[in-house]
Amino acid sequence: MKVKNPSVAVAILSWNDWKNTTKLLESVFKSDYNNYDIIVVDNNSDNYHFEQLLNWCKKKKIHTINLHNKSTKKKYSKNLYIYRILEVANVPFAKNLGVTRSYNKAINFALKNNYDFIVKLDCDFLVTKNFISGMVKTLLQNKNAATVSPKVYYHINKKTKIIWWKGLNFTKNYFRFQRTGKGGDRRIIDIGQFKGLIKTDSICGCCVMFRSKILRKTNKLHPPRKAILDEDFFFGPEDMEISQRLKKYGELLVNLDYYTFHKVSQSIFISGIKSRFYHETIGWLLINKKVSSLVNRIICYVFFILRSFNHILKLLYKKDKDPHIGFLLGLKDFFLKY
Repeated sequence: MKVKNPSVAVAILSWNDWKNTTKLLESVFKSDYNNYDIIVVDNNSDNYHFEQLLNWCKKKKIHTINLHNKSTKKKYSKNLYIYRILEVANVPFAKNLGVTRSYNKAINFALKNNYDFIVKLDCDFLVTKNFISGMVKTLLQNKNAATVSPKVYYHINKKTKIIWWKGLNFTKNYFRFQRTGKGGDRRIIDIGQFKGLIKTDSICGCCVMFRSKILRKTNKLHPPRKAILDEDFFFGPEDMEISQRLKKYGELLVNLDYYTFHKVSQSIFISGIKSRFYHETIGWLLINKKVSSLVNRIICYVFFILRSFNHILKLLYKKDKDPHIGFLLGLKDFFLKY
């Protein structure tokens, strides 16, 4: 049966960043699409940031619903649900529950309440007025699509329209080394050359719309706990892992006629560079272990071990030692724990 006005759940993850979160909310509320609800997952923010978020909602006269008390969807649209997490993952440098486990809270709520489509948005994004309607239109017109994302511009200079993401096609050696995919090149000025609908090998994990019907089919991880995103990843590159599962059921699309803006690397300033390097190192090794061939896995492991010597040398003369410590600890813990 054709759905004329599909319901959309917009999942937003926030951690100690109420300013960017509220700016994103403002941009979502300007949407020209009406049948959506927002689920803000507050990932163990300190009380100041959480109270600032609630105060902003109060000033804007936005009614919020506490998901700890309300587990089902209200009948009217444009609900703003808030789920506050007060847990910390049992991993080094963790100050919250991590990206995957936190987003899964919102995704599971959306699936339980039968939303047709689910949007996953990081809080350091800004969306355009026609973002939701454009993504909905694309999925309605492409029945075989599992997901769709827009192209993403750097926010730092909105008028210049510099590409941050426009889809990604894996090369043969993609999972051996970091960032060697075609189409993943960035900092290209968009003067109108990127148009139309294309396929991608990986979703844009921080800005994507899922078709719920297909997303349910991937829900086979971490039994008996329901988990769509693979919770072995604290953050990154869980988007590449779920992309491999989604492609079994549908196409991953990018509609280059729509765009959003990304305030790149905002989380680095909050979480710290040591934590970032630690979790990115484990994440990249883990994605290789999960999806690569045996040959590619061996090549990747050797590559990272060789890189470790460079980081050890830099520890001797670099003033900022945090990136190198993070990398080396991540490498050690991957081989000991995974």
